[in-house]
Amino acid sequence: MAQLPVYNPPSPFLGFLPAGLGLYRKVIIRGKMKEDQFNINFQSGPNVDPRDDCPLHISIRPRDKLIVRNTYQFRSWGIEERHGGCPIQKKGYFDVQVTVKPDAYSIAINGCQYADFAHRQPYASVRFIHISEGAQIDAMITE
Repeated sequence: MAQLPVYNPPSPFLGFLPAGLGLYRKVIIRGKMKEDQFNINFQSGPNVDPRDDCPLHISIRPRDKLIVRNTYQFRSWGIEERHGGCPIQKKGYFDVQVTVKPDAYSIAINGCQYADFAHRQPYASVRFIHISEGAQIDAMITE
């Protein structure tokens, strides 16, 4: 299991955030879409099947023209947020930046503010990031 920053990781990828997520911390994921969908999961633990609690799930779906945001807790999905369209194109390059704010995760896509996702679980519980298949990741860094 790798720690961030990582460059050209395998897919799928599980990374460890030893310091977790703190207020105003940023995670930046850069890459290229390879399939119709891929997921970014900010998780409390390393398990993916069954999945550990996931305070932030981002599912990028260019074919459906949407990006789903949600949480996963006690082996149940929360209510999806789907507004905003999908500024990422199939086979296109992307830059996803997630910033922890006091009340929400702020999500920027390709340098433009995309959405805020209100905290449903404590952001401090995030210790892992899981990236599914469907994209080629060039870099994942924290600031």
